[in-house]
Amino acid sequence: MKSEELRSSIVTVLEDMEKKAREMHIKGVAVAAVLNKGGSVDWIGEMKVVDTPFNFKEGWNLVAIAWSKCAEAMATEADSGNPDHKTIVGECGFVGGAYEEYEGYKMSFAFSGALSEEDLEVAKYGIEKMKQAMQ
Repeated sequence: MKSEELRSSIVTVLEDMEKKAREMHIKGVAVAAVLNKGGSVDWIGEMKVVDTPFNFKEGWNLVAIAWSKCAEAMATEADSGNPDHKTIVGECGFVGGAYEEYEGYKMSFAFSGALSEEDLEVAKYGIEKMKQAMQ
């Protein structure tokens, strides 16, 4: 898949994740990063805000948290928030980032803004939609 097609597919999947979040009555930020097939540094990343990028009342920067989950999942090649992983600077250790390898691509999708389990549900939904888009 060419980079332009990959980016377009990611944007479409983020729109699907937004719909899923709205169906679940949650808001926040969805992010996605895909490491292009065979590459080691050719990441393509996109973000979609679902109603709000920040929760000022509780003091949460949902953009920063979502990307931290996404980066942690990519770095560890596992879902974020794994208690066996010692976090490194820049990681929050929060659940809600999903990781999967598919057809030679490394994919990390995350959501931030709801309960950890809900965030992870939306992230895993994104992974599944991305796999469908790559078929």
